[in-house]
Amino acid sequence: MTYFISDDLSLLLQRAADSMTILEAPLNAADRELGDGDTGTMLTRLLRALAGVDIRGISLSEALNTLAFTASASTGSSLGTLISAALFATAQRTKSLTDPLPASDTATLLRSARDAMLELGGSRLNDKTIIDSVDAVAHSIDGLDNWSEITVAAVEAAEAVILQFRGRPCRVGRARIWPEKSRNLDDPGMVAFAALLKAIALADRHGQRNSMPKNCLSEEFR
Repeated sequence: MTYFISDDLSLLLQRAADSMTILEAPLNAADRELGDGDTGTMLTRLLRALAGVDIRGISLSEALNTLAFTASASTGSSLGTLISAALFATAQRTKSLTDPLPASDTATLLRSARDAMLELGGSRLNDKTIIDSVDAVAHSIDGLDNWSEITVAAVEAAEAVILQFRGRPCRVGRARIWPEKSRNLDDPGMVAFAALLKAIALADRHGQRNSMPKNCLSEEFR
């Protein structure tokens, strides 16, 4: 069994923030089809703010709570607010879990994040949002206690759920105004979630370039 501590979270956040150098423009372009076109810019600002907080050496619960306040102060976007809610929920949840956190408890944290995001956003599963991605990844890693297996399962699930919802209309946010148009477009939040998971996973491979998930964007961004 492997474990997770605040130092590990700090490293993952740095990798995620670094990956936005490549991901910011494509994510903005994906969002421009259905929204304001600023998902990449918002995530760059948010992740850099989170990566800039020194959470090393403190409990995971304290680290997540600190990050939640930082996220809340750094963005007022709907996606950023959902991320902040997810961080607050996981901070509360880790108070009742062991520290360091066993890898096998990661699915439990994701479900806490999912439920908090659903409550705050007033949405439901199957509305074609990032919450469907969080739910899919939680299911895919349930019972796994090895980080290598968790990473592979999480990336595969995040990419698969995008394809699963392709052809369905978006039911929340600005995109719901154009249900027919949104059927053939991927939700930017789902694309961002998959892209960041893949970027973090690839960061460990020497010489491997971060890239967008396959099948998530038009050919010009692949």
